Amino acid sequence: MPKRTHKWKKLPSSVSLAHRAFVLMLRELRDVSDRTQAQISQDVYLAPTSLSNHLNGGRIPEAEHVEKLYKILRDEAAMNARAMPCSLPSLLELRSEALVKHCDCCPVGSPGSAAAAPDPQPTGSVSPAPKHVRPRPRRPRVRIPARQRSMSRASAQAEVPVPLLEGDRHLTTPAGAAWPEISMLAESLSTGRSRDADVMMWSAATTLSARDVQIFVAQCRAAGLGKAADQVITNAARRDAQAVLSIASALHTSEQYADVGLLLAASAQGEQA
Repeated sequence: MPKRTHKWKKLPSSVSLAHRAFVLMLRELRDVSDRTQAQISQDVYLAPTSLSNHLNGGRIPEAEHVEKLYKILRDEAAMNARAMPCSLPSLLELRSEALVKHCDCCPVGSPGSAAAAPDPQPTGSVSPAPKHVRPRPRRPRVRIPARQRSMSRASAQAEVPVPLLEGDRHLTTPAGAAWPEISMLAESLSTGRSRDADVMMWSAATTLSARDVQIFVAQCRAAGLGKAADQVITNAARRDAQAVLSIASALHTSEQYADVGLLLAASAQGEQA
């Protein structure tokens, strides 16, 4: 079956040769699939905008995301009888080379590589080029009701008959890899900005899709923000019945059974109130 070709943007001239080679190989891998980038990014646990940024010469993705993307596309290529343009080790090698800062005139391929090489010092009257800062969109202010319901996870599990496996397994995606909001939430909680934290948790619970709520909760737990994860689930329980069932299904698919129990019990309590 012939594969669908995509029209790619021209890479910026500031992208180094090693980074350019890595991006071009990523694009060849992307062309193996006929699915949309939104569908692919969901399987890789990346935001669609993050995957688009990687494919257009932006931030270099983490190694675990590269491996996940490669395996997903490899399985899809096998189903469609298509050949992969490279092997996983060669792709990871291209990524490693893209992260190397060879000299002062080479751009840094990723924010993470800044720690590996010192910043170039200006000589004479030559000033360093200003860093390009991508503006972050402002989040709408959300009014949060004064009354907040709290419920312990233990009581939620006791009231709702949800089967539990040995250990409630969650995603191990590092906080901030795909959801920078997790790092922002942790910073707000650690610095005592509870109002900002409440706004972020309420917005995530009431505006994200069922799958994104599941990922947000899992990454909160992976970052040690257990109480924040509980609060997001409690807020999500206030959504309509169909949304609650969709979120419960996403949590159950990811084997987050205790979170399913907390969500359903909070929803039932809200209906009785």
